[in-house]
Amino acid sequence: MQQPDILKTLQDAQLAHQAGDFVSALNFYEIFFDHALDDDPYALYGVRLSYCLDGWARLAEVFPGAKVRLEQKQQDMINDYDQTKDNEKFHDYYCICKALKQNNQALEYFRRLHQDNPKSAEKLVKYVWDDLVINQNWSLCGSLLIQPEQKVDEFFAIYQEAKNLKAVESSFDNMKFDQHLVDTLLDGVNNVVQVLRYNNRTDEITSLERQFHQAVDTHNDPTLTKAVHAKASFLFIGH
Repeated sequence: MQQPDILKTLQDAQLAHQAGDFVSALNFYEIFFDHALDDDPYALYGVRLSYCLDGWARLAEVFPGAKVRLEQKQQDMINDYDQTKDNEKFHDYYCICKALKQNNQALEYFRRLHQDNPKSAEKLVKYVWDDLVINQNWSLCGSLLIQPEQKVDEFFAIYQEAKNLKAVESSFDNMKFDQHLVDTLLDGVNNVVQVLRYNNRTDEITSLERQFHQAVDTHNDPTLTKAVHAKASFLFIGH
């Protein structure tokens, strides 16, 4: 199914939902989820796991049949992961759990996996990291944070990739978008510092602070530089 056709399916799902045609809405949401990546595995990757699942979960709040199907999809994804160890199947499962507000269920699965098969769990860290920090799983986060400097490099790479969107899509060229990128970057660094602090890895925090400021200087971004001047001391204080 070509991208314009599959996008229309998502739009049809939303329109059917608004019109009270819940059976059709469910059908369209499921078609989109199952086929959004058929032609291009990247173009609609985020839409599938955000707008589609959010809409499907809202439909599930008013239509029991939608909840049954979404929970079945949730089970299908984790069963597929268990059989194939395909990381994307776990990501699908995790996003469905979040849409259903069942984050703890997914985190508990990850904790068990980490105990039984640490190497497989390490490949899934990027999906669960933020929730593990939010839940203050400091010891587990510490064991997963093997190379904090690499994680900070990843934050800056994601930041730069998002900034590059402005060159190809004018709708992203605004201060609100820039501030969101900066906040996301600083929150990510703050999470890493917290994990290091609670695991008594203070020497690594000192090294990380130097790396962070060097990266900020390299990017030479006024919005980022201003935010760093306001928040950087808070990010690294207390070690």
